[in-house]
Amino acid sequence: MHRVQFRETVEIVGVVSIVASLLLVAWEVRQSNHIAATEVMLRLTEQFNEINSDRVTSPEFAKLYPKMASPENHLVTATENSQMEGLAWRYVNIYLSAQVAYDHGLISRSDFERIASGGAALVENYPGLHPHLVGVTAAIPETRNSEILQPIAELAARQEEESSESQ
Repeated sequence: MHRVQFRETVEIVGVVSIVASLLLVAWEVRQSNHIAATEVMLRLTEQFNEINSDRVTSPEFAKLYPKMASPENHLVTATENSQMEGLAWRYVNIYLSAQVAYDHGLISRSDFERIASGGAALVENYPGLHPHLVGVTAAIPETRNSEILQPIAELAARQEEESSESQ
């Protein structure tokens, strides 16, 4: 009789140990996912901060912004045109990274929408950057289906309409 009780006690302890181990693994996975999501947001924010830092620390780079905001009032040199194209590539890559992170559950919907609103503001506030943004997205066909790049896709569609109407 004593042996049966001992065996039952050992089995109960074993089951409790297994359940506790599974709970610990679930907690560790949850913590790991939280850390990964935080790292992704930090990296995305860091990339935007690098652009802003370049704007603050480089007078040559800072001169692009008035030209992008009001292109009809400024002469744009070939070098500045090239810088704007590079900037467009940089922005599109950041937004695509955010789209991938969101699609894989690494950033929340609210973070995604906040980043996307920055992309919409970029399109709205910098018409001088439009040809470069459209050019970059045309060079990467996958971007046409990207939710975060919708403002650029809509801009490209408007430009196509305008060019077909003028012909």
